[in-house]
Amino acid sequence: MSKTTLFDTSYQRRKLELLDLLLTRLRPIYTPEEIEALRIDAVDRQILSQRSGRGFVDRDLLETVLGNLLECVAPGSHNALGPEHQKQELDEAIGEIADQLYAMIAQSYLAVGEDEYAEEKALMSTFGLLWELPELKTRARWNRFASLRDPAVWDAYLLDNCNLTQEQLLEIDFPAELEETIRRRDFDHYRNFLAELECNFIFDYQMQLVMSTYPGWRVLFYHDVAHALTRKGTVEGSPGLERRPVPLLPRAISELGGRYYQADIHPETRIGDATFLDHPHRGMTTGQTGIIGSGCHFYPCTLGGLSDKVQQRHPEIGDYVFIGTDAGLIGPVKVGDHTVIGATAEINGVVEIGPHCHIGVSVFIGTIKSGAVRPGKITLGRDVRIGAGTIIENASELDLVIPERAEIPARSYVTNDGCGQPKFVRE
Repeated sequence: MSKTTLFDTSYQRRKLELLDLLLTRLRPIYTPEEIEALRIDAVDRQILSQRSGRGFVDRDLLETVLGNLLECVAPGSHNALGPEHQKQELDEAIGEIADQLYAMIAQSYLAVGEDEYAEEKALMSTFGLLWELPELKTRARWNRFASLRDPAVWDAYLLDNCNLTQEQLLEIDFPAELEETIRRRDFDHYRNFLAELECNFIFDYQMQLVMSTYPGWRVLFYHDVAHALTRKGTVEGSPGLERRPVPLLPRAISELGGRYYQADIHPETRIGDATFLDHPHRGMTTGQTGIIGSGCHFYPCTLGGLSDKVQQRHPEIGDYVFIGTDAGLIGPVKVGDHTVIGATAEINGVVEIGPHCHIGVSVFIGTIKSGAVRPGKITLGRDVRIGAGTIIENASELDLVIPERAEIPARSYVTNDGCGQPKFVRE
């Protein structure tokens, strides 16, 4: 590697080859209006090529890179810059971002002493990420759409212009229409639904409101970038782009998202799209082995681990799951599709919750280790209803099974009867 610059003639030649292929892929995903709105904050190459110390991360530079990437998936959403920052051509904009991302990734390899082939590895990772911009752009839009679950998108301005009364709004099942739109993956379903309300600008206004002011989709985009940099193998559909996990940088992106939005999402957590992080600034935590499906709605909560072993130690969350404020799911908890977990609920240990369950507020469900006895898991069947304030514990070696469609009254205390069936200590 050159001692003076990362941007030697070899880089420039390889960059232009890959950029031509990349632009053929990217041009169809942008409208002329999006190109017009795109603002890219440029950084001098001399600054980008400066060798960093072992800490390696210039937080201001990293914020610039992430902001520019955010502009790529939602043009006009991040950078409020003067006309001199507008790239008249898409190739200029993507070329600038490629330089910035390449420098950050190369610095990551150099910081851990991986000098050999650092330029080539950084180039592959850079264009591997940029090759996925169409998917990242789609995911970002669905994450914005998922934010329409918030009733506050019907703000005072919108209500003043759409001629709908509060009584009319109360009669409309917006969550069902939103979920059906996500299930179909068809924005026109929601547009047609709104058209019946005779107010054509509702959808565009609500999406602009979310893009401009809601933090959740930005947190998830930061995570998408960080997650992409942890992956390895051939990039699907690419011209032979082979990437490998980038050191340091994914965690730095995660930390930056935590600093700005108080959402500590590990870069290796797998997260589906169309997910709404509601008030993430109140604090949200996920762990390395966590899995989150699509169409979920999370208030500030903790999806943490119990074990210190390198294994599946964080929750696995299905699709269309709702988790309320200050809920804590700790350990290899599995949650089925369409399940609701109420505020301040605590679910710990080896617990498997079936689909369409409803767990009330302040419920505790957990496997309890007593001495050397390893407790069996707790399984909730499909459509189980658990009332608020209930405690379900399993200290037995046998699994505790709550049968499907069971209804447990509020403030119950349930244990294992010694045969794997629920025993009501009190109701």
